[in-house]
Amino acid sequence: MPDRSTIQTPTESTPPKLSTRRVWLFRLACIALAVLPLVAAELYLRATQSVDAANLTRDPVFDTSGQSSLFVKSDDSSRWMIPESRLNFFRPASFAAVKAANVRRIFVLGGSTVQGRPYETETAFAKWMQLRLQAQDPSHVYEVVNCGGVSYASYRVAIILDEILAHSPDAIVLYTGHNEFLEERSYNTIAWQHNPLQRLAQSSYLVRSLRRRLRPQTVPSQELSPALQTRLDNAGGMERYVRDDQWRRGVAEHFRVTLQRMIGMCAAAEVPLLLCVPTSDVVKTPPFKVLAAELDDASLAEFQHHRSIAQDPSIAYEQRIAACDACLKIDPEHAGAHYLAGRLHWENGRSRPARAHLYAARDHDVCPLRATTPIINIVLQLAQRHRLEPIRCDQLFDQTDSQLRPLPDGIEDPQRFADHIHPTIAGHQEIAHAVSDSVMALFQIHASGSGEEAYRRRAAEHLDSLDETYYARGKQRLEGLKNWAAGRAGKLSLEPE
Repeated sequence: MPDRSTIQTPTESTPPKLSTRRVWLFRLACIALAVLPLVAAELYLRATQSVDAANLTRDPVFDTSGQSSLFVKSDDSSRWMIPESRLNFFRPASFAAVKAANVRRIFVLGGSTVQGRPYETETAFAKWMQLRLQAQDPSHVYEVVNCGGVSYASYRVAIILDEILAHSPDAIVLYTGHNEFLEERSYNTIAWQHNPLQRLAQSSYLVRSLRRRLRPQTVPSQELSPALQTRLDNAGGMERYVRDDQWRRGVAEHFRVTLQRMIGMCAAAEVPLLLCVPTSDVVKTPPFKVLAAELDDASLAEFQHHRSIAQDPSIAYEQRIAACDACLKIDPEHAGAHYLAGRLHWENGRSRPARAHLYAARDHDVCPLRATTPIINIVLQLAQRHRLEPIRCDQLFDQTDSQLRPLPDGIEDPQRFADHIHPTIAGHQEIAHAVSDSVMALFQIHASGSGEEAYRRRAAEHLDSLDETYYARGKQRLEGLKNWAAGRAGKLSLEPE
């Protein structure tokens, strides 16, 4: 018989079993206690640390220290003006050195769209914006300064923004994104943040503070040339554009970092920023360069067979679309096949598949001279993150369908463009109306019927003041732009090159 004195009862020494729920609660409590000091440190740094303006102006790719100022003092020091040495990329612009009390100064920054190409600043949206604001609010003088630089990408625009923030702006209008792929640069040495966790760490004040203490700031290895020269400015420049997804991702990430910096620069200076979503033509404009994937002989022969069907206008629409789909099954990123499929759908009133293919043609263009979907999405994402209300120029230009009926179809109307990205003069007036609406909301100006009538009168008078040579020069520039992009492979051909 066992000795009862050696038998243990549960109440004496056997530990009671904890429920699964209690175990998880205990573990969560431990994790919370471990994370709490980090959260407290992050909140403390966000509350006490001011934005490092020097960090905001530092480009992670380029050494921009050799860039000269866009504005210089006039001979009598009464005005800031763009010097003649910069007029190869800019148009004349100036503003008073001493800002009067009743002046509202607005700088408009970006590329050639801001400048008004293929025409000039006299018919750019900044001008129509100034006329409308002045008509609606005659109690102030509106000084709208056009800083649009031909072929200027966001990283060059950021340098101008840093400069003009010292000139007492009341607002900044930013329209950028089309010129990101024009200049040569490498991203091989840049450690971009490729996933959400890395981006979260990059945005953490605590992580950035530790990084600053543990390692010195690296100096970008690439010097940004003061003389802008795009790939297409050189003989054989079109040949330098090849299928390179890694480089394109680097361009998009550089744009993200630069736009984030510019938003931060305006926030640090407490200057309101009005952010425009760039828009472009995808209907009239075929891809500028089409390159096929490397195909074996059998796949190439099959591609060419389907291509010949897709390009034959005597064949029924459904058969041609099926041939386009067959081409894209062989080469899903073929910009020419996407464009032809998009045009066929668009001409037959099928807006949804037309939209998908036309934007895919733009995004897979080997020579991207238009803001791609990743670029546009970055503008929208950063606007949402920083609680900015973007000016949707893409939606603004989407008013009719392919039959010109007043029905938005998700595709910008081609008649609103003079070329692949530049709006017509009427298109500039539409953008000006949307931007000036945002400015009036910012300054709490209520639009009036009399103000609109005054604006229409002033706009008509301004147009009448422009002579025929003004429009002739615009047409010449348009032809020059076509020659600049003469390497375009958008022959509506699906042939591999």
